[in-house]
Amino acid sequence: MKKNIDPINIEQLFDFFSKKGDLDNNYYDFFEDTINSAENFAIGPFFWFITNNIKMRTEVVSPNIKQFTPFTKNDWINSDTNFFMSLFHPDDRPQIMGAFVFSATMRLNLLRSGKKGIRFNYYGRMLDSNGAYRWILLQSPLQRINDNFEIQSSLVLVYDLSHFVIQSLPLLSVIDMSNKEVHYFRHVNQDVHKEIDVDIPAITAREKEILKLMALGLNTPQIAEKLFISYHTVENHKSNLRKKTNTKTSAELIAFTMKYSLLMV
Repeated sequence: MKKNIDPINIEQLFDFFSKKGDLDNNYYDFFEDTINSAENFAIGPFFWFITNNIKMRTEVVSPNIKQFTPFTKNDWINSDTNFFMSLFHPDDRPQIMGAFVFSATMRLNLLRSGKKGIRFNYYGRMLDSNGAYRWILLQSPLQRINDNFEIQSSLVLVYDLSHFVIQSLPLLSVIDMSNKEVHYFRHVNQDVHKEIDVDIPAITAREKEILKLMALGLNTPQIAEKLFISYHTVENHKSNLRKKTNTKTSAELIAFTMKYSLLMV
């Protein structure tokens, strides 16, 4: 399988995602349950927004969006594709846009064949509230797709990764939840090594709780207090998680968590 993402420009992105048709005035209610449950799977601080691909505008955003970008909620409402893509580092934009088109094409082809359970993680550098670039993880857990298999609207989650010390992030990871396989796709200017599909380990409910609190920056004593368990129990869970993921440090464990969407498994 090809492992590089071909870059595209903003016009190509617009042409691919722009759709004809109609959306009812309260179409965003379709996403309400997924938004409400997003907190349960969060690997860290995040904001969300909903796109209308008929108008090619962002029409609904989370109340906390000003905490993560240089712009207010009013700036985001009714903003266009150029506005969103301008938040990414100039070196990342062509590949990020290419990844959006690549993954959307893959998603729709898989849906046509009846296959579900595929997740896509996008990594890039985006402006924070102070106008500095930091790494983010972008996911689109739900799309409104019409009978012609066209994406009319999408819910987008953007996770702030500034509190992680992680290097060599891929551009895109495609996670097949049915057989627990992961494929990485990289920037065209990154070194490409032989890709090995890694089995996603089984994670218990308690381990997910601990991973989430670790991702939020809590240390062992704080996790123990939060979950009403002992320090020793937390350390045992961390040790088991590192064995399952073949990682040595907490930073490596959290990196593994993000790449494989362990909290969603």
